[in-house]
Amino acid sequence: MLTSDHIDMLLTVIDKGSFSAAARALGRTPSAVSMAIANLEAELDLVLFDRGTREPTPTAAMAALLPDARAIAERLHALRAHAQHLSEGVEDTLRLGLAAEIDGAPIARALSAVAAKYPALAVSVVTAPQDAIVDALHRGAVDLCVAYGGLDLHPQEQIHALWTETLIAVAAPGHPAIAEAAHPEAIERLSGFRQIVIADPERPLTDVRPLIGNRTWKVTDMATAIALVKAGHGWANLPESVIGRYVADRELAPLVFANIRNGLPLPVYLRRPKHTGLGKAASELVRALRAERADA
Repeated sequence: MLTSDHIDMLLTVIDKGSFSAAARALGRTPSAVSMAIANLEAELDLVLFDRGTREPTPTAAMAALLPDARAIAERLHALRAHAQHLSEGVEDTLRLGLAAEIDGAPIARALSAVAAKYPALAVSVVTAPQDAIVDALHRGAVDLCVAYGGLDLHPQEQIHALWTETLIAVAAPGHPAIAEAAHPEAIERLSGFRQIVIADPERPLTDVRPLIGNRTWKVTDMATAIALVKAGHGWANLPESVIGRYVADRELAPLVFANIRNGLPLPVYLRRPKHTGLGKAASELVRALRAERADA
């Protein structure tokens, strides 16, 4: 019967180039490796190595089996790692919420570090407007979320400070608010222009700090907000980390005000239920996210 030990041995012989080198790598004698492969060849009724040369050479049959053998070995390696991680208390699944108003690039980079350490971990990332994603946290629909910090600390939450994001008021270059840049007016003037807001359309905004416009269009994701602003449908407060390339390409332009600097700094937190501990994968995510702040 072909076993995982046989697969490891066959791949080691191929990778090391000889029975003797494979034996050293496996901690066995060359004769034991040679005999085990001979017995396997007899059982399979296949010649896997040509022994007519100084070192054994894989036959056409072995070459045909090789892709499947490597795939099985990789799956077995992942299975063993998963079982070990579970025995060490690593979560089976990490359910992460992300506020749609936040740049997702640092979160993606942090998840790369988590995936490298725990490759068998299942991850789900739910993106929704701030109020909706915090509600999902409180309902237990996600295990933790990355969202802006509110004006007050929620009694059900434990927070981990990550970084500060600055929201910049931007509009398309042809927008009337941009035309006023040559003679800046007070920020209150923006209340007369339509504002594009990333928000849950089914509920009122809990945090109104970014809200200035008396007339709003609500969208639930960053990409749609940017598209509407670029098309001239209104202005928006968007993360500085996201809009930089659009400003550089002159697709968006920051607004200029007479009475205040353009920029609303907001803290970004990793938020989780107060009375639940962080699993090992979640703890690794916190470390990776804080490293993003340190590298910023």
